[in-house]
Amino acid sequence: MQVADRVSVQYGGTSALWGSGAMGGTVLLDNVAAFSRGLDVEAGASLGSFGDQRQDAGIAYSTARWASSIKFFNTSARNDFSYANTEVRGAPRQNQRNADLQQFGLLAENHFRINSRQRINLRIWYQNSERGIPPTLVQENSTARQQDETWRMTTEWQRTGETVQWNVRAGYFDEQLDWFAFSNAPGEFSHSQNLIMEAEMKLKLKPGHAINAGINNTFAQAVSAGYPDRPQQNRIALFASYQLNSKDGNSRNTFSARQEWMAGQAVPFTVSLGSDYDLSKTLTAKANVSKVYRVPTFNDLYWNPGGNPALLPESGYSGDIGLAAKWKPVRSKMVLSGEFTAFGRNVDNWIIWLPGPAYWSPQNIANVWSRGLEARGEVRTRVGNVDLKLGVMTSYVLSTSEEAKVANDVSVGKQLIYVPIYSGHADVAIVYKRISATYAMHYTGYRYTSTDNREFLEPFTLADASLSYAMRGGKSWRMEWLAQAFNLFDENYQAVQNRPMPMRNYQFGVRVLFNKPVRAVQVK
Repeated sequence: MQVADRVSVQYGGTSALWGSGAMGGTVLLDNVAAFSRGLDVEAGASLGSFGDQRQDAGIAYSTARWASSIKFFNTSARNDFSYANTEVRGAPRQNQRNADLQQFGLLAENHFRINSRQRINLRIWYQNSERGIPPTLVQENSTARQQDETWRMTTEWQRTGETVQWNVRAGYFDEQLDWFAFSNAPGEFSHSQNLIMEAEMKLKLKPGHAINAGINNTFAQAVSAGYPDRPQQNRIALFASYQLNSKDGNSRNTFSARQEWMAGQAVPFTVSLGSDYDLSKTLTAKANVSKVYRVPTFNDLYWNPGGNPALLPESGYSGDIGLAAKWKPVRSKMVLSGEFTAFGRNVDNWIIWLPGPAYWSPQNIANVWSRGLEARGEVRTRVGNVDLKLGVMTSYVLSTSEEAKVANDVSVGKQLIYVPIYSGHADVAIVYKRISATYAMHYTGYRYTSTDNREFLEPFTLADASLSYAMRGGKSWRMEWLAQAFNLFDENYQAVQNRPMPMRNYQFGVRVLFNKPVRAVQVK
């Protein structure tokens, strides 16, 4: 089941329009209201390796004026996979312990069309999970556990006119984490509450010109076992953007700016400028430049254990330039597309979480210079009744510390920990009538685990595959069967030092979808 049915990415510092935390980009999740669909019922279940069991169900009903839905999901797993303990002589096989997971979630949505121009919605998302914290390769045992409980509630009013669109939003987020070092230990808890209010106006001027402006207020409060007081943070922000497109549509330019105040004090002004220009029918040039700023999150400051209330805000500059191409040969079913991007960021007081003797904790790095290249390409074609897709992506990233914090700082000029210099991905997908098959490979290069780059994790390549079959029962319902295999070549790898990952594993599932439509009625 999908919690969000629309995912978009705002790349680079231009995403600063969405808030001070958007240094490298922003991922936007949304559910699009589906009106006039009648009754929709969806349910699925799957079984997998290491006791993995998942169930979800959802029901939705919509008319021309309103749409309501409720979805739930439940997940449990033992995660007792076998691995080779390379930190013990002879690398004996061991089973993962204390890695079980139980998770439950509920998502309810209501959308109402007041008239043809206005609508209002309310969303509630609840999630609860409990998990064991397994021992590392150098630990004898672990009985640590973690419990999480999250409430997220949002509402929005929208009015769309011929030239002006108004959006007024509010959100409340309540997140609680309890961590227990062992079964009878007193819990270490972290509890945060956020209240967000925002109003936004989008104004269409003459063709090719548009203005977006708004105001945001974010209030946050933390309660943590390690901090007797209740730290609070109130931020007010004014933001605006101006979009200018050429009459022929070949040039698209956006200028954005944001000014925030925290505790009544102005934080650095952030701006960004982005431009796309069509060099030809198949080739587009892109460029973005921005000044960026990020206030430490409450997790950075007060997460227990590990938070660092002495953190300084990040600030710096970022930019990228690239070419994007899309070509469809004449009288061909083939479509080729690709993109090449070069980027750079220079940030003071970069915040990074570093491992310590007992737990991870965030620290500031005086100055970080991150730069690199990214290339991606895709080929789509149709051969008879078969649809084919082949995609590749590769990246080269250098993220180095540029200034010493103390005398004889050995981290200067070295790659940041856990940031691979090389990584890549390739996948192929085949669709024939009701049958779909995919195969993907993912490469992750060396990742350093010490700031002097003397210790590192070995590169690894993972291969995954899936096969699905869709059955239809008239126009009302369909059933989908899915089989997946992960880490096909039994790669022994670690995503985090001394934390083993599963070897080859499988998952099998089924999903049923039903729809009973209603007669469409126009809303006035």
